[in-house]
Amino acid sequence: MLYKLPQGTERLLLEDALRRQRVVRLVQDTFQLWGYGPVQTPVIDFYDLYAPFLPGDDVYRLVDREGELLMLRSDITLFLARSVGTTLREGHTPLRLCYADTILRHQDAQDISENEFFQVGAEFIGSLAPDGDLEMLLLLDDILERLGLEAQIHLGSRAVFDQVVRLEGLQNESDKLALQKEVLFRRPGLLKGDLKDLFSFVGTHGEARALLSRLKLDASVRKAAEDLVALAETLVPLALKERFRVDFSEIGQREYYTGLVFQAYLAGVGDAFAAGGRYDSLLGRFGLASPSVGFSLSVRKIEPYTTVQVTGDEAVVAPGSTWKERLTWARRERAAGRVVTLGGAV
Repeated sequence: MLYKLPQGTERLLLEDALRRQRVVRLVQDTFQLWGYGPVQTPVIDFYDLYAPFLPGDDVYRLVDREGELLMLRSDITLFLARSVGTTLREGHTPLRLCYADTILRHQDAQDISENEFFQVGAEFIGSLAPDGDLEMLLLLDDILERLGLEAQIHLGSRAVFDQVVRLEGLQNESDKLALQKEVLFRRPGLLKGDLKDLFSFVGTHGEARALLSRLKLDASVRKAAEDLVALAETLVPLALKERFRVDFSEIGQREYYTGLVFQAYLAGVGDAFAAGGRYDSLLGRFGLASPSVGFSLSVRKIEPYTTVQVTGDEAVVAPGSTWKERLTWARRERAAGRVVTLGGAV
């Protein structure tokens, strides 16, 4: 038992912990440069508040001493939406918020992820599309550049999927979830013809524009798809790298998404390491509705691939035969930024 950890949790020591700290600090510094301020969400909250938004049974639940059913934080965006939605007032100025914290979410046995995730993320509360979407995507692009990650960002649209669900007349929730799963895994077998071609597509904005010109789509589906392509066309010349792809299978697994959905992928990482999107209706479930967009990044998945320096400065042992001599010398050197220990090692 001394050498085991509960399934899915993690323990970091020395160099691994230093790598985590420096990656997180770099991302947080980038958030600050973009005008995002820190926010802290509770680690435990009432389960019933979030139950409508939770896919499957992936949360950890517990009962408090008063018999209330609680849940551990499995989605920072959800917890943040309640914290912010209950405090906003009409006419509020846009809020740029960021966080760095742990979530706990039970994963399927076949999932390569663990159950404990350390996430960094940003939320732009009160942001209208497409300007808010552009800012969020360019912020992620900047972070990937600073981390030295040659990643791709796939842009999708929940609005396209919702219009298809409406046209297909999928009233049953299980039918909707079945189609969602098919689309997410790029196997839209429940759809035929042009809709199947649409949800199977991944490519540049130019290739996406050519695809739409060939497909026969309902006007509502076409409008949502063209809005996504137009966003990509605006975004590409502004970005630092040619890392953006239109991917209509990116529809998000969370029910609260309403428009843009995106995920970031990196060679060597088995699944997406960053994900986000627009959720214009979510805050209204907890208080004042406010159009919003955000993303989170799973730090563990990318740590080995970053160019962040992970070796600490070599420590120097303070000279001297007494504590006073060693401490005086150490204080002077530390003031100059050097790492100094006071000796006393076994």
